[in-house]
Amino acid sequence: MQSVYETRRVNLRALVNQWGGPTSLSRKLGHSNGSYLAQLAGPRPSREISEKVAREIEVKLTLPVGWMDQDHPSGGQQLNDQALTEVVKAVATVLRDAGLRPDPETYGTLVQLAYDRAKLTGRIDEQFIKKLTTLARGSGKS
Repeated sequence: MQSVYETRRVNLRALVNQWGGPTSLSRKLGHSNGSYLAQLAGPRPSREISEKVAREIEVKLTLPVGWMDQDHPSGGQQLNDQALTEVVKAVATVLRDAGLRPDPETYGTLVQLAYDRAKLTGRIDEQFIKKLTTLARGSGKS
């Protein structure tokens, strides 16, 4: 059984891949470059991912509390075609219920964001989809 520090490192590496590399994720987390993440999850990490750092990452990426401490199959990144179908249905249902008919580009973006969230959390987050829909409505792209 691996330690919580090893689990956090595996999950942070998956997030680095999910976000397109250490520089991109570093910016999302409020750092100017990827060197800090390299210290935490690079090929030869020199620092452990503390409780405080793990919770900060979860907050900044809107992950559930404790997500960094849990094992996720394939880093939480692999969903099957059925899961994608379910995300598309969930987005369509939320949009229908809100009385919105976004253009295809906006709809595609909503599905992509909801799918990315599902890959991170391992579940379809209807509340997240509703928040995205509210943003789409507010931007005038619905």
